[in-house]
Amino acid sequence: MPVFSPSAPSVVSSLPVEDLPRQFGRYELLELIATGGMAQIYLARLASTVPDQSGLSSGQTAKELVIKRIMPHLIENREFFEMFVDEARITMPLHHGNVVQVYEFGQVGSDYFLAMEYVRGRNLETVQSRLAELERPVPVEVALFVGSEVAKGLDYAHRFRDPQDRPTGIIHRDVSPQNILVGYQGEVKLTDFGIAKARSRIRQTAQGIIRGKACYLSPEQAECRELDGRSDQFSLGTVVYEMLCGLRPFEAEHEVATLQRVREAKVDPPSTRRRGLPAEVDRAVMRALQREPDARFADCAAFGLALARPLQSIAPEFTSASLADWMRGLFAREIGQEVAARTTKERMLEQLARQGARVDASMSTGELLKMGTLTMRSGSQPTGAAGSGKRRLGWLLAGALVLVLAAGTWLAWPALRESLGLDGSANPSLPDAGVSAADGEDAGTDAGHGPEGAGDGEASSDTDAADATDATDVADASHSSRADAGQEGGADRRRRILYGYLRINSDPWAYVELDGRRLPGETPIMELRVRAGRHRLRFFNPELKIEKSMTVHVHAKRTETISVKLKP
Repeated sequence: MPVFSPSAPSVVSSLPVEDLPRQFGRYELLELIATGGMAQIYLARLASTVPDQSGLSSGQTAKELVIKRIMPHLIENREFFEMFVDEARITMPLHHGNVVQVYEFGQVGSDYFLAMEYVRGRNLETVQSRLAELERPVPVEVALFVGSEVAKGLDYAHRFRDPQDRPTGIIHRDVSPQNILVGYQGEVKLTDFGIAKARSRIRQTAQGIIRGKACYLSPEQAECRELDGRSDQFSLGTVVYEMLCGLRPFEAEHEVATLQRVREAKVDPPSTRRRGLPAEVDRAVMRALQREPDARFADCAAFGLALARPLQSIAPEFTSASLADWMRGLFAREIGQEVAARTTKERMLEQLARQGARVDASMSTGELLKMGTLTMRSGSQPTGAAGSGKRRLGWLLAGALVLVLAAGTWLAWPALRESLGLDGSANPSLPDAGVSAADGEDAGTDAGHGPEGAGDGEASSDTDAADATDATDVADASHSSRADAGQEGGADRRRRILYGYLRINSDPWAYVELDGRRLPGETPIMELRVRAGRHRLRFFNPELKIEKSMTVHVHAKRTETISVKLKP
């Protein structure tokens, strides 16, 4: 079960699309990150109130975790339901640094779930796939360190005793790269005890039924014999062999042939596949892969020590911090995208707060984007009576100022006309009254030198085209038209330049160019005044090296909402 990565290709297409985030009991489901044969895996959040010294609330904090919810159609299937209950019964008491912790087994309505530890990182299968893409092997020190850490977790589970000090006899039975998690902080954790065997199981596996992935089974599993912890040791030996050599030692053309190879347990030493491996590594791996359990190490603790000893010779300073650095380098792009998404949230919170919007710091980026979109679509005026009053007051003041300027101009016009020697013909030195300050280099809230002509790209608008009748009424008048205007009594007959507004969001954050000119700041950008007409927008995030361009149509006296999802 991939706890933190949407790497599993299995998706049940018949499941309805969920509107996330949504509340699920006391948890909030943020994102569906994987779907497996038994359950859906969600990234979730548990919010809690932080009291101050007086006992009053001083804010909220939230813990991210994973919700594993059993498939709705499997609840009526007794076998699957009992397997799910077994996983909860077996894993909830376990608490070890190399085992994914299970916090709660519960029910919300008709849904049953496990609340589990969230690990930021990737499963080992994804790590190996990334290295295969790069045509790089798993470093020997990484393989030995990961193997020794998993061995610690297995030994803990094998030795675990209940509150009455009775051995529980836990056997994982599905040790495989998919169930080994490698975190960005250097953690190595074993997960998914869904088919684990324990003395406390509600239901024991029927004789002749094989559980687990064929490539990683032990010979005794493939032959349906009695199992103990040394079966998991064999499976871990197979995983370590794969890390060292880049291939599964028992994999064949089909599952039947694979099972036969597992039963025979014949394999060449790792050094025959990868030169330079110390003989001590060969001995440790080959002993764990012996066909008969009695020929293997006595337990996983001994196997882990056998892997750790050559690690001390090869890389004596290699620790979990070294693994963290290596993982962060291997998945730098993914980490950057995650950080950018979180940075986007912080910037959106700040800018929405400046706009007077009521926001909750615990809201997800998706919620904030949705909130921003809804706010934008409500129109260009500020929300609430206070905002409306301020805008009305601003218009009244502007109107009064225009009247005063007009009266002064009218009274002064004869003297001004005489001093300039105007006789009704146009004077090229006079400013063009039809061009607003937005046509210059004013760094105010206006943007856009003029509407762009029709072009390719995608337009994003929620307004009617009927409102755009004057959208392209921006044309430079010739000197002759100015002369005509002067001859008609000095009144400017040119059509008005009309404006609209843009509010721009993106996920993750981005800088924005409007018609080739860089806008100040980054997304979200609110109340951007632009000329009505077609404009070209370019979003770009230099940190993630992603960009997107589009053409939008701004309608006069309307606010257009542009909200884009940027992908690498």
